[in-house]
Amino acid sequence: ATKHSADHPDYQFHDFTALLLHFMTPDRLQRSVKTLPLDWAPVERSLDVMHARLKSIQTEVDAYRTKNSLTREMMIPPEELKRINNNPKLPRKLNILVMGGSVTMGVVCHINPVTSQTGKYSRRNCAWPGRVATFFSQLFLGYELIDFHTLALGGTNTESGITMWDYSLLPGDVPYPDIVINAYATNDMHYNSVQDAIAKNISLGESVLQLSQAFVRQVLTPKRGCGHAPPLLLYLDDYLGNEQNEVMTTLLSSQTISLMSGYYGIGSMSYGDAVRDMVYGDTKEWWFSSNWYEGGSYQRAVHPHMGMHISMVWVVAFNLMNLATTYCSLPASDQQPSSQQQHQTHRRHHAGVEGTSQGVWDYGYKSQFINGLPTLRATKELEGGPRQKPRGIPPPLTHDLSLEHITQLWRNDTQSNAHLWNTYKECLDKGHYNDDVGHDSLPKPCLYSWVANLERRLDNPKRLTERIKHFITSNEGWDAVDDNNKLGWVPTSGLGSKFTMEWRKVSQPVRAVTWMIMRSYGDNWEGSILRVEVWSGETLMVKQDIEGFHNKKTSETYNIKMSLISAGNGEKPRGEGVAVGGDLKITFELVGGKSFKISGMAICDH
Repeated sequence: ATKHSADHPDYQFHDFTALLLHFMTPDRLQRSVKTLPLDWAPVERSLDVMHARLKSIQTEVDAYRTKNSLTREMMIPPEELKRINNNPKLPRKLNILVMGGSVTMGVVCHINPVTSQTGKYSRRNCAWPGRVATFFSQLFLGYELIDFHTLALGGTNTESGITMWDYSLLPGDVPYPDIVINAYATNDMHYNSVQDAIAKNISLGESVLQLSQAFVRQVLTPKRGCGHAPPLLLYLDDYLGNEQNEVMTTLLSSQTISLMSGYYGIGSMSYGDAVRDMVYGDTKEWWFSSNWYEGGSYQRAVHPHMGMHISMVWVVAFNLMNLATTYCSLPASDQQPSSQQQHQTHRRHHAGVEGTSQGVWDYGYKSQFINGLPTLRATKELEGGPRQKPRGIPPPLTHDLSLEHITQLWRNDTQSNAHLWNTYKECLDKGHYNDDVGHDSLPKPCLYSWVANLERRLDNPKRLTERIKHFITSNEGWDAVDDNNKLGWVPTSGLGSKFTMEWRKVSQPVRAVTWMIMRSYGDNWEGSILRVEVWSGETLMVKQDIEGFHNKKTSETYNIKMSLISAGNGEKPRGEGVAVGGDLKITFELVGGKSFKISGMAICDH
């Protein structure tokens, strides 16, 4: 099941894979399990989605076997199984979204000890998300029950993930996910992230904590009261790099993930903890980590090679299957399936099930339904137990959050956002269809948005030009360019290059504009400054000069947000942005240096 699709038929990595499996023993996979979710409802929904599709596929397979006189032991032809899997009338697949940076993309995944002839392995197919998808398909005997979608861009960290989730910047072919895997750990510890923390006058640990908490709260807060139940959020700690030479510092990401997982009750897994002893026992190995001694001397090396991507398949698959088996081992619940959920006959009792306890003496105790609990004798009322937990997520974890006030803060937030925190049954009762079937369309907070290379149909200069040209009213020297696999909108005529974009009678309010820009180094980038002006009619709402140069020997992506409603320069507020029916004009001009690169735009209502 671990064989790469490009390995057919000779499977040249057979021995390499077998040796990796020899090292990745079951106890190591157990070590990779760090925390389990507090609320198992997303796991429950995920299993329901897979079960519905599995039953339908099995029905069609059985019908084919009966028609063609095949026994259950006989495999049906691959082309017939493909036809069944592609039947649009089948219940939907489980959607897993993996968000990450260049490691998740598979940069240098092709490097291995077997052969240097690896041209047939593209980055994304070689990377672990694509391999996990193949693994599960083979594990389920060719039944396609899960879709893995990868949102990975080099040079991005959790900050970019926050922007993409907040503005619903999922490509059109990526549905709302049932499971989200945050795989930004390596990039959150990147040299660039260290420099960002220094610029903000905070420690790297504090920076990683702030970004991680913002991402967790974004994903766990429903985008609507119903129709988009928060997905199952899993954190993946894939960092085993040497961006820092001090071992204690390299563990900051792991510590932050542990803190966030414990406080917010999310699941987490650690590839690093599964193999760390082998890597530290021989730092010159490069099967499970990067090659820190390539060329003979110790050097910075960020990207692990093929061995890590193969081993990661087992870590991720083990953790996902551990979630399924753990849920199924929980005691049965008294909740009965609704008429829309007749196939859901095995509800489980877990911490996410809302009880009826209001601090009264029995605390919602139901011995007749929960396995193994005796009937209460009720000889004395027992006071002091916990009331029903507030809905939603706890208050932000800050240095000022106190034990004295956390309960009231949590309850106040639940009351003020009561419209968001509906139970699954409450949403069904309000007429929202079952998440097993599908999701409502995502809210679209952006009037206009794109991120280069994020979408399959936005991966070359011609397609990027097509996306931009419909809103450009003048252009003097800007073009779409793809250099070093970094697609973007670039001032090819150098200093003075400018362009203007306009929207007439906007259909939704615009209160902020965000640019994903690349900062780089060298003669072409020295002194690089882009001047951006945002106009509503004849009113200049905001102007900002954005630097494109930095003193780092690498290129990285930054998110630059310009608010249209906050006060500027201590003067009067700018108003409420551009209202529905108003006109929006944005001008861009390179006023310093020779080059600049815009790799994404988001023109949104917040």
